[in-house]
Amino acid sequence: MKPKPLAATGISLRALLAGELGCQCPADLRVTSCTSDWRQVQPGDVFVAIISDDEDGHAYAIEAAERGAMAIISERPLPVFHVPQFTVADSRTFYGRLCQTLVGDPSRQLKVIGITGSHGKTTVARLLSAVLREAGHCVGTLDSFGYWDGVEDEPATNGPLTPTVLAHSLAEMVARGMTHAVVEISSLDLARQTFAGVTLDAVCLTQLGTRHVDWHGSGENLRSAQRRALELLDAEAVAIVNADDPTSVRLLDELTRPVLTFGLQGSGEVSAQVVEQFVNEQSFLLSAGDDSVGVRTEIVGDHHIQNCLAAATTALVYGVDLITTARGLESVSHLPGRMEHVRCGQGFAVLVDSADSPEALRYCLRAARGCSHGRVICVFGANETCDVGQLPAIGRVLGAMSDVAAITHGTPAEPGSHRLCLEVRSGFADLGKAHVILDRCEAIRWALREAAEGDVVIIAGMGEEPHTPLGAEGALANDGELIRAALQPSHLLTSRRLVA
Repeated sequence: MKPKPLAATGISLRALLAGELGCQCPADLRVTSCTSDWRQVQPGDVFVAIISDDEDGHAYAIEAAERGAMAIISERPLPVFHVPQFTVADSRTFYGRLCQTLVGDPSRQLKVIGITGSHGKTTVARLLSAVLREAGHCVGTLDSFGYWDGVEDEPATNGPLTPTVLAHSLAEMVARGMTHAVVEISSLDLARQTFAGVTLDAVCLTQLGTRHVDWHGSGENLRSAQRRALELLDAEAVAIVNADDPTSVRLLDELTRPVLTFGLQGSGEVSAQVVEQFVNEQSFLLSAGDDSVGVRTEIVGDHHIQNCLAAATTALVYGVDLITTARGLESVSHLPGRMEHVRCGQGFAVLVDSADSPEALRYCLRAARGCSHGRVICVFGANETCDVGQLPAIGRVLGAMSDVAAITHGTPAEPGSHRLCLEVRSGFADLGKAHVILDRCEAIRWALREAAEGDVVIIAGMGEEPHTPLGAEGALANDGELIRAALQPSHLLTSRRLVA
């Protein structure tokens, strides 16, 4: 999704800055557009200097003024004297508020439901959207798969979500007549204050794990960022919490607002009981109070049932009955890179999953083990979102929960990719189970040749993301495409054994 310039009929900058100016009394300005990228400044824009992961916008205030910025917002006084300056405590927070205000505060015109947590955000967002649509609501969605405003379906933006894209997305949902917006909120979004100025009508905490802990610097910083989602809630809004997750449960003592809990282990107000699990489908009994309904899903694994519970509990907040909820959950037959089946007539199951952390890989392999009649064979390749410090832990999970594994990389020609593979291998207690095959395409072929009837092959770490096989001269392919090519008869006739 390409960010669009923010434009409006105009707002008072002093009114928005009320409470932050202190003794500053610059003349008021009528603002119609803004940006935090000095390279994108157009005459009449307000330039907001923020400190990003790569650079400090304060260093480019002069350039922004020379390009025609009508005012500079910063966290400290800057040597720019020919345009008005306003100093704020947190320019990131102010930028988010400014973006939302310029488009009419759309989060106050529709019910915005936030989905946050370390795992399951995208799946829960898609499940909840399907349930709400089944109930007759007009629902927009903004998640890592992309953006749906009720009319247009756009792919996800490259790189992190920005306040500009978020503001436009919500504003377009309002313009299209949406009544609800389901938005995925990462811990990075929360740390960067991307959602500043947004008011949430409800928030669902899927699980508070350790993914991206290296980016945040510590586990406490990560948890502080995740808890920030609760600060975005409207005064009477509901928090939906995973009762199976100890870290999430500890938050309950801090909450003074309505809370609903869900859990697969019987401790939540909305719960589930597994009935049957097979490699191609599973069924469970969804219960809330005295009401129960059967649900059948083609996406398998206890973690998917947890995601269904999160979506069902959130839908309950909006008065959706369990029968309608079940129909909505069942309508989501597959999600790209989320325990996604690849069927080409082979006698064993092949699933693609985006698991790229120890927790996510554990859920994935546990689901595979539960429905396998033979071995569990896993191909794992690190991608750019993996926490490097967790690679040995990923290796420990692979070694403990798979029968044999191929360790590879999404971009094998990248310098250092072999070293990352060896980091994963170092976590194996039995190195005989670990095969390093740097070329991801060849690693997938190896796993498929290794598989026999009744086995389950898991291709993990990349999901639906495209990557570059060795020797492909820049051509991109995703795991599903590589698997389908490798399952052609000419490939399967080759030897099942490959020494790596």
